[in-house]
Amino acid sequence: MIGKASSSHSSVGLNGSGALSHVYIRYPSLRCSIPGSRGLFYDDANKLLISPTSEQVFSWKVVPFASNVAPTSDSISEGPILSIRYSLDGKFIAILRSSHEIQFWHRESGETFTHRCRPESESILGFFWTDCPLCDIVLVKTSGLDLLAYNSESRSTQLVETRRLTVSWYVYTHESRLLLLASGMQCKTFNGFQLSSAGIIRLPKFEMVMAKSEANNKPVLAAEDIFVVTIYGRIYCLQVDRVARLLHTYRFYRDAVVQQVYLFIVIKIPNSPNV
Repeated sequence: MIGKASSSHSSVGLNGSGALSHVYIRYPSLRCSIPGSRGLFYDDANKLLISPTSEQVFSWKVVPFASNVAPTSDSISEGPILSIRYSLDGKFIAILRSSHEIQFWHRESGETFTHRCRPESESILGFFWTDCPLCDIVLVKTSGLDLLAYNSESRSTQLVETRRLTVSWYVYTHESRLLLLASGMQCKTFNGFQLSSAGIIRLPKFEMVMAKSEANNKPVLAAEDIFVVTIYGRIYCLQVDRVARLLHTYRFYRDAVVQQVYLFIVIKIPNSPNV
């Protein structure tokens, strides 16, 4: 949980938690031997590596990882797959079919239902499952947030709450339960929410620092330059300023966002199969 800026905090160790501090994908890159695989997706909430085909979904548990364990498989229907995640209780699979439609599968019964947004006024940027008591699914759209709850009787989703915001892109990690929504011409203005089992905390609105290029152009911040990390129980956001070659660090509290700056050096390595 994000604490108040005025309060003191004790360090939280990682002993016995099984947490990972770093993950490396080494050369050569990951390859999937599943015939007809449409790529690899990572479900950070359930620690699953997912490989869908046109009619099935294969998943491997990454933590703890066992190389000799066969993947779990589920049947799905044909269609595009922009994003895919399992529910936190493992009963459902949700697939983002387009920027306006998300489809849900009940794994045991095989029943499906679909949630759609208004294509003329908004687009779905992504979604995630949550253990927040107010909702089961958070839908991130260009027009803001939709908090959805699953109705077991009608086998459908119900809109619990809508939060209107202009959103260009977003970053979320299940470990931190922190959602950052980028907006503005340079995508450097942020609204933040923490959605946890204790409820929803809205963070103060803030802006990230970006240097101007030599041509005096205003660079646009990309989602690839933002990383939400949890270090000793404290939540930070790391922002790479590629023009200034600075690593900005933002510490999150319930009532404040505190910035720190570090210098970083970019080293270019020639393409080589030996690297």
